Order: sequence, then C-alpha cells, then structure tokens
Amino acid sequence: MSFAQAVRQKVMTREPMVSEKLPFDCHVDKFTIQTTDRDYMQVIRLTGASFESADDSQVNLWYKRLNVLLKNVASHNIAIWQHIVRRKENKYPEGEYPEGFAKDLKEKYSARLNLEKLRVNELYLTVVYRPFPNKIGNAMFEVMKRADNTSAASEREEAVALLNKVVTTITRSLRRYDVEKLGVYKHMGVHYSEPMEFMSYLLNGHWRRFAIAQAPLRKLMPAVRPLFGSETIEIRTATSTSYGAMLGISVYPDETSPIFLQEILKAPFDFVLSQSFSFIKQESARNRMRTTQRVMESAEDDAKSQIDEIEDALDDLASKKIVMGEHHFGLFVKAGDLDSLETNVADAETALAEAGIQSAREDLALVAAFWAQFPGQFKNRPRLSAINSKNFCGFAPLHNFPSGRLKNNHWGDALTMFTTTAGTPFYFSFHHSDPLDVKGVKVKDVGHTMFLGPTGSGKTATVAFLLSMLVKCECTCVLFTKDRDTEIIIRALGGTYYSIRKGVRTGWNFFTLKDKTFIKQMVLYLCAHNGDIGAISVTDRDEIEEAVNAVMRLDPKHRKLGRVLDYLDKNKELRQRLQRWCYSRQEGRPDGENAWVFDNAQDELADTLGNNLITGFDVSEFLNIDELRTPINMYLFHLTESLIDGRRFAMFIAEFWKALSDPPFQSFVEDRLRTIRKLNGFVVLDSQSPNDALASPISHVLLQQTPNKILFPDGNADWDLYKKIVTEREFNIIKEEDPEQARSFLIKQGHSSVFASLDLTGMDFELDVLSSKKRNLDLMESLIAAYGALPQNWLPHFAAARRDA
Repeated sequence: MSFAQAVRQKVMTREPMVSEKLPFDCHVDKFTIQTTDRDYMQVIRLTGASFESADDSQVNLWYKRLNVLLKNVASHNIAIWQHIVRRKENKYPEGEYPEGFAKDLKEKYSARLNLEKLRVNELYLTVVYRPFPNKIGNAMFEVMKRADNTSAASEREEAVALLNKVVTTITRSLRRYDVEKLGVYKHMGVHYSEPMEFMSYLLNGHWRRFAIAQAPLRKLMPAVRPLFGSETIEIRTATSTSYGAMLGISVYPDETSPIFLQEILKAPFDFVLSQSFSFIKQESARNRMRTTQRVMESAEDDAKSQIDEIEDALDDLASKKIVMGEHHFGLFVKAGDLDSLETNVADAETALAEAGIQSAREDLALVAAFWAQFPGQFKNRPRLSAINSKNFCGFAPLHNFPSGRLKNNHWGDALTMFTTTAGTPFYFSFHHSDPLDVKGVKVKDVGHTMFLGPTGSGKTATVAFLLSMLVKCECTCVLFTKDRDTEIIIRALGGTYYSIRKGVRTGWNFFTLKDKTFIKQMVLYLCAHNGDIGAISVTDRDEIEEAVNAVMRLDPKHRKLGRVLDYLDKNKELRQRLQRWCYSRQEGRPDGENAWVFDNAQDELADTLGNNLITGFDVSEFLNIDELRTPINMYLFHLTESLIDGRRFAMFIAEFWKALSDPPFQSFVEDRLRTIRKLNGFVVLDSQSPNDALASPISHVLLQQTPNKILFPDGNADWDLYKKIVTEREFNIIKEEDPEQARSFLIKQGHSSVFASLDLTGMDFELDVLSSKKRNLDLMESLIAAYGALPQNWLPHFAAARRDA
C-alpha cells in the first residue's frame, strides 16, 4: 500500500456515514422541516439590500432595523442560520434569434462573457425553532411521545405555529430585501423540496432537484462523500474532485459595522459563509457578562476600556437596546485544485483581516466546522462566542449586489446580461419582475424605462444594443429618434426608417383614417391659435366639425385636409390658420408653409406601420419647432397606439421631455402609460440632456411612471435635479466617472440599484452599427443605394468597408 493510499485509508476510517451527520428528518408541511432532534426549521431566500450605492445614512438605518427585528423575535427557543453562497455564474439568457445581425451580436457578446469569471452571491436565512433547547427537554419529549402520540402531535402543531409566527414577522420586516420562503413544489407529477435543494448544495456543492421520498431526508442528500484531512476537505463526485478549507474566528474584532465584511462579497473564489446566532435568555446573558467583568477586574486587567464596554453592554441589555446570542462563523473556501485552494485561503484571510477579524484555518475542529454549516447542528458548532444583536447585524447585514433574474421574467428569459463593478452578472429585463413572483405568472410588472446620459456616455449604443436583443421577443418596436442616432441599427435589423425632412412631402393624410373623432381633433388643433383648442368658440368649433363631416362625405379619393377650406368662412381667422397647412388650389396663390405635412392625396404610412417589427422616425428637424412638433407627434402617436393591442410592444421616445410636454400629450403621460402596460407594452424614454429632462414640468410624473432608470456618467449633472432619483453616493459616481474609461451606468430597478457595464471591447464592427456616426451613416446610404435596403445585401459590404478603413 502506497503512502497516499495509507493516508486515504486512515482518513476514510475517521468518517462515519454522511447521512448520520445530517439533522434533517422530514417535511411536516410545505415549508417546515423537522430535524432528528425534533426541532423545526424554515428557509428564506433573499436577494439582499443593494448597499454599494446607498448613502451611509440609509445603510445605518437598515442596520438599526435589523437589530430591532432581532429583538422582536428574540427567544431562547429560536436560532438563526445565515448563509452566503458565492458561486460561478455566467450563463447567458436563452432565446431564439432569426439569422442576421441581432443573432450574430448576441453570439459574439455571449461568447465574450463566457470568458469572464463572474460570480453571484445568494443569501439564505434559516429559522430554527427548538421546543426543548436542551437535552433534558428532548428526553422528556421522547418519554411523552412514547406515552401519548396525541400529545406529541399537539406539541408539534404548537411548535410549527410558533415558528410560522416568527418567520412571518421576519419576512414582513425584510420585504425590501426581496424575500421568498422556500417550500415544496410539484414538477412533472413529482414533489420536490426547495429547502432541501439548498441543504443538498451545502453538502454536494452543486444544485439539483431534491425529490421527496419515503425515507428520512438526510438519507436522500448525499451525492458525494467529503474526505477530511488535517486542514483540507476533499469532495469527490463521479466526474470531478474539488477541495475546501474552513476558516473560523480566533479573535473577534473590537467592533462591527454594517459594511465591515463587504469585501468578501467580491471575492474571486467560490465559498459558503455560514453563521448561526442562537438567542440567550437575558438573565443568562447578564450573568455571563458579569462573570467576564469580574474576571478581568480581579486579574487587574489593563483593558479598562473593555471593562467599561461590558458595563455599557449591560446597560444596553437592561434597556433592551440589544439582545445576546451564541454566534458561530465558518467560511468554507473552495477551489478546483490544492494550489488554487492555498491562494484562495490566503485571499480570504486577507479580506477577514481587513475587517479586523483574526481568522484561523480549522484543523482539529475541521470536521465539526464543516457539519456546523447545516442548520440545526447545534452540537457541532465550533468556537462559539457570545455577541450582541448589533454585532450579529454587522456580521450578517444581508447586503448584496443585485443580479436581476435569469428566468421567469415577464417575457421569459432575461433580455441580456451585463457585468457589474463587483464582478457579478446582472440579468437585465425591461420588466422588473416582482421578486415574490418566482414563476413569473403575474402581469403587474412594469417595463417603462428612462435613459439619461449626455453625448459620448454610451447611452445610444446601449439603447441600440437592447433594441437588438428585443428581436428574440418578437416585439413590435416604434422609435422616435434624434439625429438619426439609431438609423443604422434599425436598418441592420431589417426595420423601416423614416427621416422626416422639413418641406419634403411626408405622404401623410389623416383623412384616410377611420377614427373621425381623431380627425376632428387634428383639424381643430391646426385651426387653433398656438394649438389652444379650448380658445375656439362654440360657433367656430361647430363650423369646423361640420366642415370635417362634409369632407368625410366625399369620395375617399377626394378626402384631404385642403378640402376643409371649401367649407369654412373665408373671412375667419381660423381658416387663415388652416391655410398654412394646405396646398393652394388657386393659381397664383402660394402654398401653405406646412402643407407638406398632412395635405397629401394618400396616406402612405397608416397602412404599412407595423408591417416590420421595427420602425423608426427621425424627429430632429421639427423637435424644436413647436408649431410642427405637436401635430406631427399627435398623428404619429395615434398611429403607433393602434399597434398596442396585446402584442409585445415597445415605444422609444428620444428627448421625451420635449415631445411629451405639449398639452395634447397630458393624457398620454398621466393615463396612457398605464394602458400600455396593461396591454403588454412598455415605453422607453431617453434624453442626452439629463438636466433639461429632469427640470421639465412633466418630469415628476414620468419619474413615478418609470420604475426602471438607467443613468450614464454626466460631468454636468446637477444635484438639485438628480436628487429626485438618486442617492448622494450614486450622484457622486455619476458626476465623477469618466465615461470614456468606465463605459458603466447605473441601473435602478425597484428599490435596487447597481453599477453595470456593457463591454463591447474588440467588437468594432458591431459598435459601428450600434452608434450611427456620421461617416457610417454616409457609408450605409451609399451601400443601400448600390445594393438595396435588405440588410443581408448591404451589411456585409458595410462590415468589409469598416474593416478596411
């Protein structure tokens, strides 16, 4: 027998059956698990609080509220296990794309991300209720159980009811952390346990469904056998071997804070951080502290400050500012090989040292430390230390980096994946899903989104990229763009693009539409002074409506705006105002200045809008001309809204603060946005003038209607305006970040926020399509003229020309 074999044989003889070390017995209801010691537990999964961009005052408030929560549930019958699972995750969202640019972009971008070493942090709380938190109590229960099964069942019902009460208090208090109670679910006719899937991961190191069978839960768990060396754990599966080490706390820090362990959340390795906190009776806690104080005083210990701190803690305990509990801490560091494990352990020790923690790599207590990860394992917990509830809130502040949701969003899989500054993935969907709706079956998710970022910040490329990713959703998109900023991407995706040029006939004629009410509204607006329909007298209004009715009685081929003039009093001012919008039908008289807009024989847009999934309108030339902007947008919005019929729909509006500030769009801002959401659509509002957008009169309403905001670096950002939507810390980063260097942006969804980036380094051709620079627009125009408008005809030549440039 070789030396290695001998060592392995010795190690294996130390190991009992794995299932014998696990405390899990059975499910007593959907959410509750009974342990072998007849304790009861429930597991809560949390997204966590987005702390990185929160102000200090907010972080401290969360910290104080957590302490209040612990005081509210404190009981010597209650213990809490808290876990942070950090693991690799760079899976890209699924989706079917047709052949073309969007598919190529997705495949190239996802392949690039596949090379990134991204990780997520998953947070769990397990609440354990101990009817008899000592051996004597358990023995009494065993006697009672043998004597009277009815009494035992009654005791169990009471215990579960009390546990439910505590868990309900916790979940209600932690709603902002996006909590979800794990339970039993049914899949293809089989019942599975979410809590045991988590426990199984702690043991086996990989996720798998956990089917409930007629056997103790602990016997169904093992898929691996951990082998314990002197200070290293070897985990073997049928196909792989991995290694781990346990770090505990040898000396606690002098003080804790809600952010003192934040660096461990960015660790470049996988780990499981396990902590438990079992409440101590107030009298017992007071006696322990008094004993410690007397020992220090009798030894004439020089640490007077520590003696004073104990006195302060006694005062806090007496005034119920804190509660006490027994705390254990174990950091299970993982690696694929022994060399990497040593590196990861060193990194972990450094991170803990920076937090003021003197850690120790477990050796003699290695086995106990490993099994102490599992909730309910009270007897295995090593290095127990009495700490107060504030300290525990510092160790377990429930902070995290938001990661979005990969699956079960409003429209299925996430749209795409960004990377965050913490090295985690962020799965982005326009619809911010309800965290409590894990199966994505609710329809209240709102997709309305606001993009704010100056020229050069990366906003346009990001919007264009997301438009490309929407292709997999078969979503009808209508874009109102400025400066042709998305023309290349729209055409590359096979969409239709209209450049509205002042003085050039549009081919629009709203008299061909079926909605007579809208036609009358349009004519009233064009006849009104400065568009003030309310100022038109009742007599004039009646005359205009009768004129419209008369035109509508004509043969369809004769219905057009100019014919309204035939039925209006020639001496009235309203007729003169309408003439500005009509071509002259009298020789020698000039055409109206704006006749090119609506006075056309046919409507070339109404019957074709929506034939392509993507349509864009360049509104640059009239965006700053009030006289043109409002009626043109009234017409285009009316046609666009005809597409909002339950199909997947998205409407993009550039410089929204100008487009929507006109009086006719008040109902759109206040009411129509809600209707669009109910009909499976959403609106994307963007501006390259954030200060102007935030200062506009309609900003407060739109900010309320857009739960999703994506904000890009802006050196000219004004705090007085930005404070409506960001914290001071977020504002400082937005204002000070160099957009050319960072290419990052702030995503705010619900009450979470994260700094993320869209890194397209090395994808120069794709960036040329996404960004629409003038030289690229000129090139595209020449290629379309030469090869036709189909993207498969001109886009390859575009790529070749840019590659050779």
